Amino acid sequence: MGVNGIYGLSGSGMDIESMVKVGMMSKQNEYDKMAQKFTKNEWMKADYLELNSKITTFNASTLSQYKMSNTMNAKSAESSDSAVKVTANSTATLMAHKVEVQSLSSNAYLISTGDITRYNGSGSVDANSTSVELKNILFRSLSIDEDTKEAKYEVMHKEDGSNPIGYSYADLTDANKNKAISFFISDGVTKEKNADGTESTDLKKVEISFTFEEINDGATLNDLASKINAAGLNIRASFDAVNDSFSFYNTTGGAKNKISITVGDDSYSGAGSANVSYAGTVATRFLNSLKLYQSKDGELYDPATLIDTDNTVTDKTKDAGGSAMTFSSSNKTAEARGENGVMKIDGVVYDGITDNKKTVGGITYTALNKTEANRPATVSVSQDTDAIIDKVKSFVTDYNKLLADLYAKYDEKPNSDYKPLTQSQKDQMKDEQIEKWEEKAKAGLLYHDQTLGKIIQNMRDAVSETVDGLNSKYNSIFSLGVSTTGLKGQLVLDEDKLKKALAEDPDAVYNVFAKLESTSTDNGSAVYKTQKDTNGNVIKITNESNGNGIAQRLGDIFVSANKLIKERAGSSSDITEDSDLNNLLRNLQTKMSNFKKLMSSFEDALYKKYDAMESTLAKLGTQLNYIMGSTGQ
Repeated sequence: MGVNGIYGLSGSGMDIESMVKVGMMSKQNEYDKMAQKFTKNEWMKADYLELNSKITTFNASTLSQYKMSNTMNAKSAESSDSAVKVTANSTATLMAHKVEVQSLSSNAYLISTGDITRYNGSGSVDANSTSVELKNILFRSLSIDEDTKEAKYEVMHKEDGSNPIGYSYADLTDANKNKAISFFISDGVTKEKNADGTESTDLKKVEISFTFEEINDGATLNDLASKINAAGLNIRASFDAVNDSFSFYNTTGGAKNKISITVGDDSYSGAGSANVSYAGTVATRFLNSLKLYQSKDGELYDPATLIDTDNTVTDKTKDAGGSAMTFSSSNKTAEARGENGVMKIDGVVYDGITDNKKTVGGITYTALNKTEANRPATVSVSQDTDAIIDKVKSFVTDYNKLLADLYAKYDEKPNSDYKPLTQSQKDQMKDEQIEKWEEKAKAGLLYHDQTLGKIIQNMRDAVSETVDGLNSKYNSIFSLGVSTTGLKGQLVLDEDKLKKALAEDPDAVYNVFAKLESTSTDNGSAVYKTQKDTNGNVIKITNESNGNGIAQRLGDIFVSANKLIKERAGSSSDITEDSDLNNLLRNLQTKMSNFKKLMSSFEDALYKKYDAMESTLAKLGTQLNYIMGSTGQ
């Protein structure tokens, strides 16, 4: 190829650059047409993917609610007594029920009632302190010697909180000695895991501990609560700074679920106070100082009075003069348990209720309080007509919107005056101009598209056909008061007709919308089958069974539509996937690449041709000058 800017110096007057550009115009036009075709098919692919996304979302999210009995055959329930809250699902029978709440279930819940003592770091109680740091709560004093890696600390004696032990020392390099506080918790139901990941028979018991360094660095009561909450148990703890109160709570109710606390062990070596950890003693004194009582039904109880010697729940009587949860050297474990609730429903007694809820015959009974003796609550069940009507109205709106979106693409006419821009055209335009141009150029790419047309037609067929196998005159959407308007199949609802249908046949809406044919295809796949002509174009999607409700039919149509669009345009923007448009785009890419090489060769040939002409003209000019000079002209 020639070098730009050196041509025409011989005086020949030739503008070789312009001549090459003119010579390349036909080739460039041919390439631009291929590029425009590529761009147009790329846009068409994007349109298909956008429609596929709308159809997929509609099928997965919107349509699913119209297949459910709980929404299309909604029931409501009412209780005559505020002590019992009731809800009904679609399986509930339209009849009255009797329910007694004999006892409520509860959760194990411990709350502190004692004042949390703080120390000033010099061994004296600081009555004015509100510090949340464990250093000021667990120890009279604490210091760390970084050189010797030793903790020097002072604690109160044993469980009664009196008679300070005096200064003690702990080797921080010894894991057993480097424990400032230690206790274990269990929720009564969570099991340990074996090495292979299976569940063990042993209950999970988690140690809650802090090192001396953690305490000295400012660990707080909130950090203590966080460790408990992160233990992987059903137990939650919290610190209420406003009321200076600490609490434990088992998130699951019932007698099997508990809050079990076991204080850890002290660790000694050597004589006296040298190299010793009073982790268990500190935990005992701290937990006793909280004065933990079990809270139930708004009252406080001694946890021990709520559990008999067999660890089963006994009659519950509010503690009268009992004590808080207590730990000592001889009593290292204490616990609180929830209790089971008992309901009598239609004469059947149900015990072992852990969350004050029991579902029987499609009705969920939630106990809020005990019912009065010999005065059971009456529960009546009826059809929730308003909810069902709202769902039918919602379906009409959702269906109309999707159908309108599909028709918008199907009926959008292309504008032949606007084609994809070539790169040279884009180079001469502003970004806003390009955007407006391409908006018009993208219009009508799916105008009267066969695949899209068949999806639309089968949507309309799905809602218009009757549902086979129903022993009722209400066997189609039209019999329920829905009709079509206009040429594009938009649905409208007559609510009065729908109410009349529900009054005469309470299951009408569910059957017409959500009925699922028990036998569709052997493998359970969609009952809609696609037929294509020899060119691969869709000519018909047939319904193999009219026994499905319209929501089920539409779901099958959309599954089939997804497959059709995938065959036509693939499932993503990537063009390596096998599909009609992807194959076309890849072929165009190859042609364009090969044509680019051809253009480069053709351009080189033009430059060589004009190089030779330039050289010849230069020689002729030299000869002419010589002749003119030798003749004296």
